[in-house]
Amino acid sequence: MAAERVHDVLVVGGGNGGLSAAAHLRRRGCPDVGLIEPSERHVYKPLQNYVGTGLASDDELSRPQASLIPEGVEWHRTAAVAIDPKRREVRCADGSVVRGRDLIVATGAVIDWSLLPGATEALASGLAVTTYVDTELARTRERIAGFTSGRAIFELRGQPVSGRETALKPLFIACDAWRANGALDAIEVILVHDGDRLHPVDAIAAEIRRHLDRYGIEARPSTHVVTLRGDEVDLAGPRGTIPERADLVHLHPPYRAPEVIRESGLDADGTGGFAAVDPETLRHPTHPRVWVVGDAGDLGDARTGGALREQVKIAVENIRRSRAGEPLERYDGYTVAPIATSRRSLSFGEYDRELRPRHSLPLPARGQIRSSPLWYALDRHALPQIYWNRILKGRL
Repeated sequence: MAAERVHDVLVVGGGNGGLSAAAHLRRRGCPDVGLIEPSERHVYKPLQNYVGTGLASDDELSRPQASLIPEGVEWHRTAAVAIDPKRREVRCADGSVVRGRDLIVATGAVIDWSLLPGATEALASGLAVTTYVDTELARTRERIAGFTSGRAIFELRGQPVSGRETALKPLFIACDAWRANGALDAIEVILVHDGDRLHPVDAIAAEIRRHLDRYGIEARPSTHVVTLRGDEVDLAGPRGTIPERADLVHLHPPYRAPEVIRESGLDADGTGGFAAVDPETLRHPTHPRVWVVGDAGDLGDARTGGALREQVKIAVENIRRSRAGEPLERYDGYTVAPIATSRRSLSFGEYDRELRPRHSLPLPARGQIRSSPLWYALDRHALPQIYWNRILKGRL
């Protein structure tokens, strides 16, 4: 089938990466940008941890997608079902076919509860909660607020996940609230994390450990949830798989690549179905006019909103450089670990792929890693406004 519409640049996905990429392209003078995205509402996902713990309201979380489409961008209100990377051609759920001179893949990753047996039933029964799904936020908020005694297990899951460190936000916020209402002493709190370290950056790991100790949280390394049933959770760890009684479990969902990526030939051996991508140029290694940003790509730890902001700017710039025959700009793997350690303090550690400190703010990196009310105010109050008014408009 011939392409019904050809754009100068076609963006697949209208989340953070897709919308901001489209906006950057238009601000740089790209004359014809297409955007494929079926969702009618756009969710600011980093705020979900605050909504799910009672520190933000539901109406702050999302806005109509139509209100966010950059001026001059053609919005295809449909889902991508197949991608031909050689032709930069996308077949859509509504039967249309759209092509781009260059293609930016920003589909994100997909939560797949079928990868965790018993998760769906545990969420329905109230044993399990999560701040990673917007439809579960009200139930999560109620369960945490009403929990006064028993065993609470929080999970920190490794790659591929979206915003790994942010799973610590509900843990510390809940413990702070339980301490304030006098319940913490009656609650056994356990953190299971499937790595052997709390964080690859020593200073950030030390800050996490400081707050685990402050709340009396037991940390179990190299351990993860494998099954949920009734009031039990099977935990796989160094001593094998052991059933544990639980009264509340906060789940970090399992993620997988979208089918449209896995079935398009954009992946490669060792990428787990995610799109192969040069981690520095953000160009696909086989298809030089295909660019990948965000959770859709095999980019390791760089799966945060802060990382995505850097990736988008570099991918858009590299489209221009590629067309002009200039050397491509390099992405250093910048990412950020915003970890709320209470209902009013947060650690804001920034680093690159070599685990070297990076800081985009006019203060020393050491000061950012140390939890403080300043970083909480930035993450909870300032960044949502920056997101809606600057990032999605291509101004940052």
